[in-house]
Amino acid sequence: KLRNSNILQYFGKVINSEMAGAKKPNPAIFRMALETVGVAAENSVMIGDDLEADILGARAVGLHTLHFSPNGGQRHDICATIDDLVEIKSFL
Repeated sequence: KLRNSNILQYFGKVINSEMAGAKKPNPAIFRMALETVGVAAENSVMIGDDLEADILGARAVGLHTLHFSPNGGQRHDICATIDDLVEIKSFL
């Protein structure tokens, strides 16, 4: 997904479910990602396209979240929703 979105070069580490031994929304995958990069949850943001797995999973461990919904999908009050990845800059 990162390669297809042409943003892979912005990431130093990528954690997947096989590495963590758990799938989102399991807290273990989010905790492993935080531990791997040595960053506290409150200083991190999860940008995801799946409300349950990405957004609710990340919020359960204290991460800030942005819901990426490029096709104008699900709207909610849980966190900000963006339609284009360029919008991320306005939240940093």
